Amino acid sequence: MEETKIYCPDIECGSCIKLMDRRLSKINGVEKISFNKDSLDVTYNKELVSPHQISDSIRQLGFRADFVPFSRKTFKERWRDFKENKIKYEIEYKMLKYSFYALILLAALELGAFFLFFRNNQLIGKNLLWIFYLDLAVVSIGAAIWHLNSYRGDATTMIGMMVGMTFGMQTGLMIGTIIGATNGMFTGTMAGMLFGVAVGWLNGKCCGIMGILEGAMAGVMSGTMGAMIGVMLSIDRILVFMPFFMAINLIIMWGFSYMLFEETVEGNPKIEKKKISFLNLFLYCFIALVLLVLIIIYAPRSGIASVI
Repeated sequence: MEETKIYCPDIECGSCIKLMDRRLSKINGVEKISFNKDSLDVTYNKELVSPHQISDSIRQLGFRADFVPFSRKTFKERWRDFKENKIKYEIEYKMLKYSFYALILLAALELGAFFLFFRNNQLIGKNLLWIFYLDLAVVSIGAAIWHLNSYRGDATTMIGMMVGMTFGMQTGLMIGTIIGATNGMFTGTMAGMLFGVAVGWLNGKCCGIMGILEGAMAGVMSGTMGAMIGVMLSIDRILVFMPFFMAINLIIMWGFSYMLFEETVEGNPKIEKKKISFLNLFLYCFIALVLLVLIIIYAPRSGIASVI
């Protein structure tokens, strides 16, 4: 009997272990499997199976596997690598460029429409700042979705759950807060919750039912919490609060893309790049913004929002 250690940094929960154990136990020649935090020790009969066959079986499940430890770059190393290897980060450079273009184009269209058609509309005029915050929220979420869908490959259950939860949470929180501040608790909760659930559901489905449930649950909770934040701070320096709130949420969304690259893309030979155009990103952002601006203008106002 021989023993080998296989490093697998994607072992993140009991479901990962059960899935891997079920697959490896069926391989003829595998005698014993011991799971550690980020590796597993396998006892096997070298006459029946090789270590590379075992590691290949793990990769077929969507996990990374190697016989040497996986190293993570520090932020400084990542930044240097990002600047020096533009081909490696081709998708990420496009994401930054497309996000900037989309934000500028959307803001230009909104300002043009305001000065041409709605200059005398007091309701739209007093909500221009909130519409700009919607621009930031929608473009950051849209860019993260674009980034996620620019790669084709399997995601582990834990990564998929994180995808659903992050999208649902950040969408519900940002949209709920903005609409809660402009329209009150009821409309803010409904908008934040429905947008959060929809975005969390659609993106969490990459790993099946667990990702869908995590995304939907996060959308429900964050939509309600976001509306509460918007309503409560409407009478307590919300204009001072919002730049900090939005900056932190944008950092979280960009950090999500950082995590996605490091955990599922880098060093994964099975990941394929997909060509997704700028037009796709812009159209989805445009449609979402139109719906949200219509909510600000025409949806009911309640509580403090109805008198300020």
